[in-house]
Amino acid sequence: MQQNCNPGHFQRLSRRGFLSVGALAGAGLTLPQLLRTQSAYGDLKDYKNFEGTAKSIIHIYLPGGMAHQESFDPKPNAPIEYRGEMRQVATKISGELFGETLAKTAEIADKLTVIRSMTHGEAAHERGTHNMFTGYRPSPALQYPCIGSVVSHEYGPRNNLPPYVCIPNMPNEYAGSGYLSSAFAPFSLGSDPAAGGFKVRDLDLPGGVDDSRFATRRSALEAVNAHFQKKEKSDDLKAMDTFYDRAYSLISAPEARQAFDIEKESAQIRDEYGRNTAGARMLLARRLVQAGVRLVNLTYGGGDMHNAIVGGFRNQMLAGYQSFAERIKDLDRTGLLKETVVMV
Repeated sequence: MQQNCNPGHFQRLSRRGFLSVGALAGAGLTLPQLLRTQSAYGDLKDYKNFEGTAKSIIHIYLPGGMAHQESFDPKPNAPIEYRGEMRQVATKISGELFGETLAKTAEIADKLTVIRSMTHGEAAHERGTHNMFTGYRPSPALQYPCIGSVVSHEYGPRNNLPPYVCIPNMPNEYAGSGYLSSAFAPFSLGSDPAAGGFKVRDLDLPGGVDDSRFATRRSALEAVNAHFQKKEKSDDLKAMDTFYDRAYSLISAPEARQAFDIEKESAQIRDEYGRNTAGARMLLARRLVQAGVRLVNLTYGGGDMHNAIVGGFRNQMLAGYQSFAERIKDLDRTGLLKETVVMV
């Protein structure tokens, strides 16, 4: 069967191509029917037969970009002007070294894939950030969606949880839905899980509203939405409908609310991760993927250190990567590492 269905292709058919298309008539399939069938297959999102091993992604975003020679790519034998100032530590992989502040991470190096050839050729932080969140170079004509929104668009929610969550908030403008509908934008927590009294905004019913009153309000809203959708064909209306549906699912499903409750973790696990900004965010990310969130983005620290690299690594990266190492161990211990990609 001829697979190229570009209309321009059929305007200059070869003899062989003519016979291929003509053969469809014998099967009772006309060209318009063929094109419709292929279009339907293109729209069909039945990924049950295409899923890989990974079911979730935890994306750790370190703004600014950390110095590679002091972290995952030290060069102890390079000339002094190319070497970093800090020492190195041996990893679990023979002959491989990490920077001294990654001692805990060095113990789990056999569970990591370090891509030392990664580059994007951009000289500005903003353009580089765009590349890393979307996979594309910036374009003046198009606003690309980030990987989280693409995952949300292609796979949708699971277990009444948003498919794409940002901890604590959307970290930059490139972490949004781009040219996709705003229905695929991330769900942002709105507060830091390391803070005392941490609470996800808008996850509980407002004061004075019980379940019965909540159901009545929802019915009224659905009636109003149905009226306006008949009058107005708008992406914004559909997106808002999607937002409300997902919000109702979050509020009405106890298991969904519990996924965000970091206090459900034992004191031992909290201590292992570290009772600090990095530890709390990484622990909550594990809870969310365990509950069914497809992609969690968490932001931690900042690598834009310039002339303060040594102090910056010792003050900031040490705590962050202790939490990172414990998270990998925890994912491995619970079996989640087999189906979770942790991307830094």
